[in-house]
Amino acid sequence: MKKLTASLLMVAALCMLSVSAFAAAGSALPSFETLDADQNGFISTDEAASCEGLVEDFARIDANQDGKLDQAEYAAFSDATAQKG
Repeated sequence: MKKLTASLLMVAALCMLSVSAFAAAGSALPSFETLDADQNGFISTDEAASCEGLVEDFARIDANQDGKLDQAEYAAFSDATAQKG
């Protein structure tokens, strides 16, 4: 549990930096692997919480409504976000 908490805090810090850079410079969002702190192949709502834009749209991005984002769902969100920028 301590490792997961530390990982989530690290991801949150990286995501905040990444989102700030994204907003300021039009950079890419953090990679799926960066957000998947527990490396289980999905981004949970807890992991998404570290990334403001992602958590706000989580329900919409979660196409199959299983409560987690797979790589395809995150890629679709990332592509759509890049096209807006």
